[in-house]
Amino acid sequence: RGFPPLQRSAWHWPHCATLLLCVKQGMARWAAIDMRLYSIWLASMCWAMTAPANAQSKNVASIEGDDVIIVTATRSNQSPRKIGSSVTILTDKALLAAQTVVVTEALRDVPGVTISRNGGVGSLSTIRIRGAEGDQTVVLIDGIKLNDPSSPGGGYNAGNLLVGDIDRIEVLRGPQSTLYGSQALGGVINLITKSGDVPFAASADIEGGGLATYRSRLALRGTYAKLAYATSLGSFSSDGISAFKDGLERDNYHNKSAQARLTYRINANISLEGRAWVTQSAGGQDGFAPPTFAFADTSETFKTDETVLYAGTTLKALQGRWRTQISASQTTTDRNILNPQQTPSIIFQARGRNNRFDIQSVLDVTPEFQLVGGGEWEEAQLTNISPTSLVPNPAPFVADDQNRAFYLQGQASPTAWLTATAGVRWTHNDRFGDAFNVRATLVAEFNDGATLVRGAIADAFKAPTPYQLFSQFGNISLTPEEGSSVEIGLEHAFFDKKLIISVTAFDRAATNQIDFISCFRNVLAICTGRPSGTYDNITKTATTGLEASFEAKPTRHLTIVGGYANLDAQNAVSGTVNFGRRLPRRPDHTGFVTLSYAFDFGLDVSATHSAVGASFDNASNSLRVKGYDLLTLRASQQFGQNWSIYGRIENATDEIYEGVRNYGAPPRQAFVGLRARF
Repeated sequence: RGFPPLQRSAWHWPHCATLLLCVKQGMARWAAIDMRLYSIWLASMCWAMTAPANAQSKNVASIEGDDVIIVTATRSNQSPRKIGSSVTILTDKALLAAQTVVVTEALRDVPGVTISRNGGVGSLSTIRIRGAEGDQTVVLIDGIKLNDPSSPGGGYNAGNLLVGDIDRIEVLRGPQSTLYGSQALGGVINLITKSGDVPFAASADIEGGGLATYRSRLALRGTYAKLAYATSLGSFSSDGISAFKDGLERDNYHNKSAQARLTYRINANISLEGRAWVTQSAGGQDGFAPPTFAFADTSETFKTDETVLYAGTTLKALQGRWRTQISASQTTTDRNILNPQQTPSIIFQARGRNNRFDIQSVLDVTPEFQLVGGGEWEEAQLTNISPTSLVPNPAPFVADDQNRAFYLQGQASPTAWLTATAGVRWTHNDRFGDAFNVRATLVAEFNDGATLVRGAIADAFKAPTPYQLFSQFGNISLTPEEGSSVEIGLEHAFFDKKLIISVTAFDRAATNQIDFISCFRNVLAICTGRPSGTYDNITKTATTGLEASFEAKPTRHLTIVGGYANLDAQNAVSGTVNFGRRLPRRPDHTGFVTLSYAFDFGLDVSATHSAVGASFDNASNSLRVKGYDLLTLRASQQFGQNWSIYGRIENATDEIYEGVRNYGAPPRQAFVGLRARF
């Protein structure tokens, strides 16, 4: 401190060179490409430490803040201080600081969220919130539902979701059927992309790293007269790892995506909007090939095409106090699995399609009272084909499902320190009739806003999918899944908001939960005539948990962020062999802590330690999956206003672990990249 820049440079470089030499000697077992990338990463940090002190540093992103607007919790723009639900916001600054590429990796450190991934990047990825099943999580992009009706539970495979041009991610925990209908028993994840509401902006990223991984992205957005536009292109490629943990061949992965968003403002009260989002992904996977049908290396490959189309209009009246949105959307998922060593080579084909029509109105009756109401119509269509050597041209399985719904929600702030929200929803399913759901939340401020107390109570439902009812594994006796939850949370800001601590406790119950039953050597009556297995209502599960997070900023340079969740998810069917046993793939605890330091000369460095507790891979709890710890190191250097170079090391301790039993996980990898923002 106090040295002139030239003297400081001369002092840093010998130390950096010595450190680089020690690292090379100590980590010689790394693959050559990883060592080269790590050397470049460390050298760039050393170079950055000699940069002029007048370089600009970007802001360290926080998880939540008073300037953030939440949309998902109430389907209207709200301050976090008016939300009684448990919500975590991952802003674009947080995503950039974390150098996140895959959405599920960004979600891994959200309290109450767990990720199961069957191998490396691009593999089947399941998101669970508060112990709910993966198909009980609603995933949205700009409010458009992304579930795949052709999957058994109608859920969504998040393995192909890359961060791309996302502006923020809102994670809403707890049952949300009142506003989001069937499936929202665990919660809602909404990916909100960047809009074109800027004069002009352009950005580009290019990155390379371990496992021959390459990524590029280009985005343009802005306004021209009455037209606002936002568009982006992205590409990702990796040689990957073997999905089978003991496999010898790598299962590669490739992803290409394109997004476009156009908004035309006819006048101050009427606007039209169109959106399109297309992703093409392909890669290798391991499976259960005949004749042994044991999990092993296979030559299987997959190809998935996903398309989201949206058209809508927004109408305003009463000086903007009444806002109505009318929209139509369609999401399509086409999946193909091939094995060139089998005849026929196509072993599975599926198409899932959702057609939706929505109308929603938001009325600010007074500054203290708001109404949100709307109606939805949804049709889910699916087609599945599974050719075999015995039946190479089977008849396709075709089915559909329809839901109609109306909902109404009121939000009132009778005093400046209290906000209450209550909502009700009626849903009609064409097979199971009517369902009614309610939700109520309360948030109160004390100590001049330094203390927030939140509470929520809600229920939710999920109708059985056509696949669970009518496929070769189907059971027409299934009944809808139902869930209820109660939660209470406390948040307090210390030392003029330099330290914020939040704690939430919840109790969640589910009845008639649907699960797959293997009928191999199973003498249960339900397996009669179903040798391949079937679905059944487990009847009841019970989950209790505690979620905590903190954010500390001891100095203007240093930020410490952490989170923790404890989960006890059990089979609650008394009198059965699995009563009291933990539900599969629910770690008993998860947590993380991130330390970030922003230097005045534009260098930002951070480290994240993530911990995932032990879990079980089956209902009887006989197959245990060990917990694991991951360390990620990052650095980025800003050049002026427009350029930055960055690097990170994932799994820096080279932990050998299984996220899912018998599936591999990526080893230590180093990445470097270049960003441009204009």
